[in-house]
Amino acid sequence: NELQRYIDDQKATYGTTQISIVKSIGVSRNSFRRFMDPKTYKNQWSAVENRTYWAAARLLERVKHEKQEAKKKATKKKRKAESDTVGGAESGFEKKAKGGGDQDDAAKLSKAQAKHEAVELIHRILSTNIGRDDAVVVYDTCPQIVTKIKSFLRRDGMTKALLLDALGGVNSNSLNRFLAGKKQDQCGNVCYREGYVFFEN
Repeated sequence: NELQRYIDDQKATYGTTQISIVKSIGVSRNSFRRFMDPKTYKNQWSAVENRTYWAAARLLERVKHEKQEAKKKATKKKRKAESDTVGGAESGFEKKAKGGGDQDDAAKLSKAQAKHEAVELIHRILSTNIGRDDAVVVYDTCPQIVTKIKSFLRRDGMTKALLLDALGGVNSNSLNRFLAGKKQDQCGNVCYREGYVFFEN
């Protein structure tokens, strides 16, 4: 019955002939005819001796597998489309903070999107300004600020140029010296205090 349904479906959908289906499964027309005739076998299990039984079983299993694979691909494509549509609403940094998802499965932000989100993040940080006046006391050590800066620069879309602007327009040489410093030997570097204020924000 299942084979007959498949044949009927192929005829109706693709105009496939029964003869072409018989050839595709590699059995003779006589074997196929006997198998399909309900009067041939008094005991239905006797039909397994006919080559058509096993050829049809392989065919239907392959068709079933192909349908399942097609369904999986369609579902995956739909999920990717939905992710591309709404994924931009949440930054890569926020996703990591929530601990969500395997990074390999996460959709990669385009460079333009990543840079835009990096700029937005800096704007949010600077909008919560504790100030840069002399009353600010720095509690972190130089190595702690260096670690925070390096971690911050590893974010998607983040660049030294963006960070330098965020630190009040300090020059790259000052930042490079600060990052290469040992212990507290760069405590007089402008990046030390500006970096502390930035990360406190």
